[in-house]
Amino acid sequence: MVDNSTLAQIASIIAGFGATMLYFRIQRELEMREKGEQDWMPWADSVLMSATIIALTGGVLPVLLNLFSPAFATTLARASCAAATLLLTGYIPSILAHYRLLFGQNRAGPRDNPEPAEKTLVVFTVLAAVATASLIITGIL
Repeated sequence: MVDNSTLAQIASIIAGFGATMLYFRIQRELEMREKGEQDWMPWADSVLMSATIIALTGGVLPVLLNLFSPAFATTLARASCAAATLLLTGYIPSILAHYRLLFGQNRAGPRDNPEPAEKTLVVFTVLAAVATASLIITGIL
């Protein structure tokens, strides 16, 4: 079994990566706005933001606050770290699909938000994260 310290470290790494990536993504969108081009936050970025928030609120906060029993805090941190890891993993193909670098090479014209492949990947990623966290919380995993 993984201890709370390890889980908090994992969650912190995920949150650190997510915050760093969000900084660059927001910077890019602000540059697009300054150039007078369309700016938006792709659906893929919502996966990244969710991973960061879940890692902090579910992976670090329960361990720090001591509001729950130690067993539940560990279970919640495990579920949150697993979900955040899956979301972060799904972010990579999702953002590549948004830019048509993956599953969209044959599409032409302006990009949609979301791109069809991006939408599919985001939905699949979110479902996988929710299912995994649910299985951990219920004790199946």
